[in-house]
Amino acid sequence: MKSLIRSLPVVLGLAVVVAVTAGAAAPAKTRDVCIASPTGGGSFNTFIIRGVEPLSRFGAISLQGLFFTGARKVAPFHGSAVMVSDGTVRVGLFVHSTAESVNDFTVAGVTDTNFVGTLNFDNDGDFKPNGTLAMEVVDCATISIP
Repeated sequence: MKSLIRSLPVVLGLAVVVAVTAGAAAPAKTRDVCIASPTGGGSFNTFIIRGVEPLSRFGAISLQGLFFTGARKVAPFHGSAVMVSDGTVRVGLFVHSTAESVNDFTVAGVTDTNFVGTLNFDNDGDFKPNGTLAMEVVDCATISIP
């Protein structure tokens, strides 16, 4: 009985460690999402969104990746997305394209969880849409990044 009482703290300590380890949340899986619009903005527009975290209602996530058009000039972008109560996703992106192009621009719109939907773009800085991009999912493995 004495040995049981002496080992009780060790047993309880191990039980707590096992319970905490079993209850620890696994890190959220991220995925790459590739979307493209064959029309709008004057050329084929491709966004490769890297490390997309899972979306949940009323939860915001950061987005980053790369953008290019048919001219094959790569530009980085960053932004965010939030899922609202009906399950649709609001997306906002800023594309830094002036390194090899004529202007930076913003993109915003309503999509599904795969970022399929219509995005409005503002390419003249007046905070008003200049056009729309109808985005479709593309298999990332099929994209040749310039």
